[in-house]
Amino acid sequence: MQRLNAALQTGFPNTKFSKTNYLNIQDMKNFQILLLFTILVSAPFLGCKNSKDPVDNNDPVVTIASPTENEAFLGEIQITINVTDESLHEMSVKVTKDSDGSVVYEDSPEVHDLTSIDFSEHFTPPGVSGVTNMTLTVVVEDHGSNIVTKTVHFTVQ
Repeated sequence: MQRLNAALQTGFPNTKFSKTNYLNIQDMKNFQILLLFTILVSAPFLGCKNSKDPVDNNDPVVTIASPTENEAFLGEIQITINVTDESLHEMSVKVTKDSDGSVVYEDSPEVHDLTSIDFSEHFTPPGVSGVTNMTLTVVVEDHGSNIVTKTVHFTVQ
């Protein structure tokens, strides 16, 4: 440590490293720490919501056209959903087996800043033998942090 202090006071002969360069390196490290701190502190305030936007107290409107409650499918499942809102943020669609909660279908369509979406998908769930009870869960959030969750129970074989 004494050698380092002595070298810093006199400079490092035969090198380009000097006390001035050392201070610049320290200043750069301090700047990087300050920049990282600033980013971390300001991140929550840089989200999607604009403070000038009017308050949104209206829930998104979610209409599940298919499947209907207690509908029975033979093989392929048809999912048809319509969602409307002033400014959508996120949406998730999930189909699970009621017997064990395992996910047989999952999607998160891009809805950010849309005012409506028509979602349509069809698929054949894997590992189905006999009549299997399933649940479709749709979760939609808008920029006003209004969240709507809708579920439909159906069977497939």
